[in-house]
Amino acid sequence: MTTIVPRPLHRAGHARPLSRLALLLLASAIVVGCATPRPDPEPAPEPEPRADLAELPPEVRASLLLSEARSRPEPETVRGAIEAVLALDPATPDQLERADTLWAELPDAERDSQAGRLLGARLAAAQRDWDLARERLGADDPDDPTRSPEVYREGLSLHARLLEHEGQWYQALDARLRLDGLLIMEPDLHSENQQRLWGLLAALRPAQRERVIGNHPPDGDAWVSLFRLLRGADTQDAARQAAGQWRERHPSHPANSLLPELLASHPLTPDAPGDTLVLLPLSGDLGELGNAVLDGVTRAYYAEGASNGRLIVRDTRGEPDAAAALYRRGVESGVARIIGPLRRESVQQVANSDQAVPSVLLNRAGTIVHEAMTTLALNPEEDARAVADRAARAGWLHPLVILPEGAFGDRVASAYQATLAEDDRRPRDVIRVQPTAGELNATIGNALGIPQSESRIREVARRTGLELEADPQVRADVDHLFIAGSAPQVRRIVPHVHFHRASHLPMMATAHVYSGRPDANRDADLNGIVFPDAPRLFDRVRPLDEEADAGDEALPRFVALGMDALRLSLRQEAVRAAPHHQLVGATGTWGLNPFNHEWVREPAWARFERGEPRRIDLPAGGS
Repeated sequence: MTTIVPRPLHRAGHARPLSRLALLLLASAIVVGCATPRPDPEPAPEPEPRADLAELPPEVRASLLLSEARSRPEPETVRGAIEAVLALDPATPDQLERADTLWAELPDAERDSQAGRLLGARLAAAQRDWDLARERLGADDPDDPTRSPEVYREGLSLHARLLEHEGQWYQALDARLRLDGLLIMEPDLHSENQQRLWGLLAALRPAQRERVIGNHPPDGDAWVSLFRLLRGADTQDAARQAAGQWRERHPSHPANSLLPELLASHPLTPDAPGDTLVLLPLSGDLGELGNAVLDGVTRAYYAEGASNGRLIVRDTRGEPDAAAALYRRGVESGVARIIGPLRRESVQQVANSDQAVPSVLLNRAGTIVHEAMTTLALNPEEDARAVADRAARAGWLHPLVILPEGAFGDRVASAYQATLAEDDRRPRDVIRVQPTAGELNATIGNALGIPQSESRIREVARRTGLELEADPQVRADVDHLFIAGSAPQVRRIVPHVHFHRASHLPMMATAHVYSGRPDANRDADLNGIVFPDAPRLFDRVRPLDEEADAGDEALPRFVALGMDALRLSLRQEAVRAAPHHQLVGATGTWGLNPFNHEWVREPAWARFERGEPRRIDLPAGGS
């Protein structure tokens, strides 16, 4: 390397500071120029964005994404944060509220798209605001450009959940049937959908189950067929034989994947043994009712055998606070199951308990939160629903309803009309009467259309100038009558129906039409009326454990209810796991609706003949 020495520009000792600096810079440039060249540094690899978040606990990850979305509220970031929150099991109320706020602040175009509405609806459902979820989900828009198979599938799934919450079992089943074929590649989701589909078959009333056949995709018919076969099989051999026959006809049906689990539930076995706590009003205004139920519970307890643990009885005195306190102490003491309480307000208070064990509550409550709780009831509403269902199965679709004024009539009318509305039907007319009123005959005649018929006869006579002899006719748009009330009330109403020549119309009533003791002379006017009731009231052969005849008891239906409550409580968890099972009891045949936790009864059916009720639903040769 050649060294270059710069020539001095001034005499020695007279260099200026600027010149020395210049010399230094020049020397540095020469040294750098002679150094070995260095390669350009390689650019650092781009870090995977948020790759480390996947390794964090889901709760932490969701919180970080929520914070990021708040500071950088871009649609993609917001959607990612909301999905992270919805994936939590469960998300905290604060996380859901923060996610909902982010969704509400999305641009209108993002929020109002099908995918955006679905995201908002899922958030509302996670917060159990079902009305808001329904509002956000809105109507399905096939022209929405964001529509995709995944969005459609998730929207249909949420739609099914909303229908289940609303108690629209038939419509929910339709949604689940349509959804099932979309989940073939999602084994976990497919299995969950089939479990809920099976539960919906149990939730349907018999007439609704029949209506599925022919009105849904071919898979729907096969689902109903399998359900009926297994429900009718009372032994494991019978269940296996029925399943084998069904499988031969439907070898590729998706329900084949459920068969091993369903068959394993046969025969139905009692739950694990343990003490049973009974909470009933044995004193106070409901004391007589409570003691009748306790009588039935005790009979069934000894009939079942003592291997199921002790029977512990406590008096709630009909007080909701006392019932809730006794329930809480029972849970803390470690009892295996609880039966009761009975009063509606007590049941509602117990249903709100923080802790629970498997329980059969003896009245309906607004909402049952705990999976361990079920409700069992004999009330006018249950009868009204049963009447509507049986009429539909018989093809009677246009009722004229005659009900007494007052709270009883209000309850029956509400339940009956709601049941008809589920099938898009309504009564031709609902007439409220005062059975002791003097104008009862005119009121019933008017409801049957007699004045209108008489007016038409007079008009024809006037136009023709003839003297016509014709009987007024009952209105032609009615195909049956539903007359509810106590036995004395119905006895006052029915003679007026006969007087106006409407006896040809089928007549139905609730169980209240029968006092529980046959009296052919007193009930002669009730001939032809069909009503649901407890089969125990009509059994002529009594089991050995029942010493007293039902007709000798003051409240035979509630004795029967107590018997059924004990038997159901011993098998509640087994039926919950396989809801196609039914239990034959003293008040009827019981099945469990796994969605609202209600035991649903298929009652016995009787008809007054020669003044006495006779069973009409027994097989040939039945007693």
